[in-house]
Amino acid sequence: MKLTDMNPKLGILATIVTGSILIATFHSIAMATPAEHYDPKQMHQEKMQERMKVRLDRLAARLEIKSSQQTVWEEFARSVETLADRTGKKPGDDADAAAISRYRADRATEFAKKLTKIADATARLQAALTEDQRKILDQTAHHFFRREHGAGSAHHGMDRGQKDHGWNQHEHGAS
Repeated sequence: MKLTDMNPKLGILATIVTGSILIATFHSIAMATPAEHYDPKQMHQEKMQERMKVRLDRLAARLEIKSSQQTVWEEFARSVETLADRTGKKPGDDADAAAISRYRADRATEFAKKLTKIADATARLQAALTEDQRKILDQTAHHFFRREHGAGSAHHGMDRGQKDHGWNQHEHGAS
């Protein structure tokens, strides 16, 4: 015969103690999860890096990079991937106009340095490519510029009827 059969109060007490232990355990597990440390900025940056890598992989496939071109390709890819790095502390809510302007100027300077490195790496890559590969790289650069930054882009009021000649056009089978 069990002890709980003889004394039903002991069974209830055992259930309460067991439940309390389980609640305390699950509470500490829940408190240990990183959910409260969720950083949307970090998640956005990681997604940007992932998208950048996918785009670079697709471009490498289109270019059919040869083993002899791998070193300059990797340098180019690393330089482009730096665009996804957006570290730096923004000025606080109490920042004055000068601090905000300085922050923006520093960001613009840093961005210009990254673009210069990309331009240098692109020139070295271009020198290592065949004529057909250079045509693909040039075409991709032109399409990317039009889509992301030039006239006719979404940022500049592209009409719905206009064809998007952007960087992703070959990813979706458009021509």
